[in-house]
Amino acid sequence: MLIQARNDNEKTVMGILSLIPGLRELQHLNAEIAWYNDRDTRQLYIWRDDNQSQGVLGVEFLSQNIALIRHIAFTPEARNVRNYFKVLSEFQKQNSNEFLMGTLDNQKLINKWRKSL
Repeated sequence: MLIQARNDNEKTVMGILSLIPGLRELQHLNAEIAWYNDRDTRQLYIWRDDNQSQGVLGVEFLSQNIALIRHIAFTPEARNVRNYFKVLSEFQKQNSNEFLMGTLDNQKLINKWRKSL
C-alpha cells in the first residue's frame, strides 16, 4: 500500500532514505527532506507491505501532468524488482493522469516497469 508520508512518519522516511548512498550523511538527508517539504508539488510516499514500512517514493509533480520520480528506496530485505514495480504501478494507479519520468539514476528502472505492463 502506498500512502502519502506525514510529519509523524518522518523518522521512517529518514531511515529508508538514508539507505541511498548520497543521503547517508544527516546534513544531506535533512536538506532533502526540507526540499520535499518546501513545495506542494513535491511529495514523499511510504510503501507498506505486510503492515511494515518497507520503502519510500519521492516525487516531484511538474507541469503538463508529468511526475518525476526522484527517489525510490527500499529496506534491504524488500529490495527486489517486484516491489519496485508494485510501487510504480500503485503510484500510477493513484495518479492516472500523470506520465512517469525518472532521473538519470532511475529512468532505466521506469523503462523496464513500463515495458512490463
